[in-house]
Amino acid sequence: MDPRKRVPIRGRAAVTLGLAAALTTVAGLAAAPASAGTNCEGGYHCVFYFDFNSAKHGYFTGDPDFSNDTFNQGGSSGRGTGVNNNVWTASNSSTGGYYSLYYYNTGRTGPLVFCVRPGSQVGREQLATNNVAGDGIGQRDEASSLELRDSGWIPGGCF
Repeated sequence: MDPRKRVPIRGRAAVTLGLAAALTTVAGLAAAPASAGTNCEGGYHCVFYFDFNSAKHGYFTGDPDFSNDTFNQGGSSGRGTGVNNNVWTASNSSTGGYYSLYYYNTGRTGPLVFCVRPGSQVGREQLATNNVAGDGIGQRDEASSLELRDSGWIPGGCF
């Protein structure tokens, strides 16, 4: 006798409903948008001059060269200052699950300075520094370019 025929109809219905509820829950979690990082509009990757209340610059896509960018939004502290080698704080409000990868050199070359997970941020007190901007040592005052990634190699230890 086929063992499926011995399961009562009520039992099969309960299993079917349970599976449907579990699949609905999983689908809802997968479709949820990434949460926003601090003081950064949805879909943007923001860098700040000092802290989350200072002047900022928002990137919707990556940028291979920060030397032509200025902190032109947000607070007044640092407004008008060039972004290149002046990033102290960063926030990721990606709505597409993109990681923010910041590099020491323009062209996204050289070593990785730091990265920020979707919906996360890194404050100035979390970034290492030797208080010399652009010397390739430490993390604060070192970022010169940005790459966005949603797959492939994503470094461990992202903020």
